[in-house]
Amino acid sequence: RGREFGAFDRSIDVQISRLRKIIEPDSAKPAFIQTVWGFGYVFIPDGKSQ
Repeated sequence: RGREFGAFDRSIDVQISRLRKIIEPDSAKPAFIQTVWGFGYVFIPDGKSQ
C-alpha cells in the first residue's frame, strides 16, 4: 500500500521552493532551478537561462 498521489499533491513544489530559498540569490527569480511548464523542473548548473 503506497501513498496515492492526487492531482493537487504539491509536495514536489514545496521541496523545490525550499531548495530555491537555499541556493538561489533571489528565489523570486530562480536561475538554477527553473520551471518548465507542462514538464516539471530543470537544473541549470551555471545559472544562465536557456
